[in-house]
Amino acid sequence: MYTNILVATDGSKRAKRAAEHAIELAKQDDATIHALYVMDMGDAAFVAIPDDIAETRGRLEKKGAKFVDAIEELAVAAGIECTTAVKSGIAPERIVEYAEENDIDLIVMGKRGRSDPDKPAFGTITGRVIGLSPVPVHTV
Repeated sequence: MYTNILVATDGSKRAKRAAEHAIELAKQDDATIHALYVMDMGDAAFVAIPDDIAETRGRLEKKGAKFVDAIEELAVAAGIECTTAVKSGIAPERIVEYAEENDIDLIVMGKRGRSDPDKPAFGTITGRVIGLSPVPVHTV
């Protein structure tokens, strides 16, 4: 049913649970997992000097690599192929763009991420991905 499953992560516990669920789905169909972290540079370009922007970008890239590498470790341990990516941009738009560029059949994400984990409804990023995505979005 699925060939390529995208796991969008922010490193939260909910994102890890979503990754574990995506790996179980991938096992059923022998699908490939794509782990994606999107760096949001926010207003850094408008308020920071160039050296600060480069330093911030470097920190975010390291953090993102750590998050996607953790998903890759889970996938490999389960015998599932995994591709990792760290991109910059506006998270919902970049997640959907990645899905379109990589023939993703399903996006799996946590219902809420790091930004406000105590609210019961979908987080802003998850809600926007659901609204923008041309492929199904499975929330955990």
